[in-house]
Amino acid sequence: MSYSCKGICGRFKGESIPNGSKYEFGQKRCTLCSIFLHVPQIRCPCCNAKLRTNPRNKKKITIS
Repeated sequence: MSYSCKGICGRFKGESIPNGSKYEFGQKRCTLCSIFLHVPQIRCPCCNAKLRTNPRNKKKITIS
């Protein structure tokens, strides 16, 4: 089964977050459509690909 972007993901596009993690505000990333979405589902409503809910790299915390 192949996934393809149908172009309807713009309706679900999440708002921009200044200086913050979009994942902390409930947004999810579709790797196929390359946008952040604000939807309650686990799958993208456009291409049906599984959405990423966590960042790939964790930020390092330095203690001074």
